[in-house]
Formats: sequence, structure tokens, C-alpha cells
Amino acid sequence: MLISQAIADAKAGGKLVAAKPIASWSGEPRAFLMCKPLVDSISQGRASVDEGERRIWAALQAAISHFVEGGRITDDLMKQLIPRKYEHWELRSRKPRPSLRVFGRFAMPDVFVGTHVERRDTLGAKWSAQWEYQKLVCEDHWKEAGLPDPFTDAPEFRYETYMTSNATQKIRVQL
Repeated sequence: MLISQAIADAKAGGKLVAAKPIASWSGEPRAFLMCKPLVDSISQGRASVDEGERRIWAALQAAISHFVEGGRITDDLMKQLIPRKYEHWELRSRKPRPSLRVFGRFAMPDVFVGTHVERRDTLGAKWSAQWEYQKLVCEDHWKEAGLPDPFTDAPEFRYETYMTSNATQKIRVQL
């Protein structure tokens, strides 16, 4: 099955929801699709009675909107997790603390599917069992949405292939 048809079917079945930019007048050069667990977590966070908690989730929505609107992307916001061959990515919302991590994969260039979100302080150190477990959870949600294998740029894994405009892995000063 073609990935575009699988995405359309998942959207029609309510398994994927497209994130909208905050500014209604902005373009949408990239797509950020959300699996149900991510949508539910954002809804719950935004409905919290704690103002600090709502601020954390609002910052996450702003980061997602920045991606959708075509804002400058580096691995400070979108980072591919290692080992790269499994195509796991994270969108990082670092401030305010506690920071959040949205796990997901690219379905095709400029189309990211966020599967679920976790607080960074619950994930432990790099390569911890918690990080590895969340990668498996990401794969489970991907499959539940009915999506085929994720987009890959193997063996190069060039950052700019996943996000085709206004994106570089590291910030570079142009001379």
C-alpha cells in the first residue's frame, strides 16, 4: 500500500489527526500528524487546572506549530535517535521544565507522525531501558495507525532529506 493512501485511511479512520498551525494565516509546508495517544495527552495537558502544566503543553503545541509552519529546524527541535536505521525521531520541547519529548517517525519527506509524548525526566540517561522501551512504543503506535515502514534515507540518513526546506542538523553560520 502506498504511504499516502495509508495516511489518508488512518486520517479517515480517526487514527491520525493533523496538527494545525497556531497562526491561521501561515502556510503549512510540513505536516505533523498525531496518533491518538499524542492527541489525548495534549488535550489532557491543556485542560489541566495547574497553570504551570498548561504552560508546558502550550510550549509543546508551539513547537509543533513551528514545525508545521516551516520554521527553522535543527536537531535542537527535531532529533533522529540512534541507531538511525530504526527511524525513530523525537521532537523536543525543552522549556519550561519538565521538558517533553514527542516520539515519532517520518512517513515521507516533510510529513512527521508523532506517536506519543513522554516527560524527559522519566526517561533516564541516554541508552536507558526507558528510552529503548519508548522506541518500541513508538513502533506499536505506528503499526496501530496502519502505516507501512517509515520513510528512510538509508544509508546516508541526511537530515535535509527528511525536512526539505529550512532545516539543517546543526546551526551553521553562512559566510
